[in-house]
Amino acid sequence: MQKTISILGCGWYGLELAKHLISKGYKVKGSTTSPTKLQQLQAEGIEPYLVSFHEQSIAYDDAF
Repeated sequence: MQKTISILGCGWYGLELAKHLISKGYKVKGSTTSPTKLQQLQAEGIEPYLVSFHEQSIAYDDAF
């Protein structure tokens, strides 16, 4: 069974960590606050999730 890891924040560090984990056989779920970055994450083999954390509201997918 393939292990899954979720990375909160796929910026410069999280993206490189995700790519490394994928190369080691992990399934990676990665979050971003930028809708335009979703396609980039998917192209890297990351299951992308859009998140938003503001003082007045929090939005995320429970699957993440």
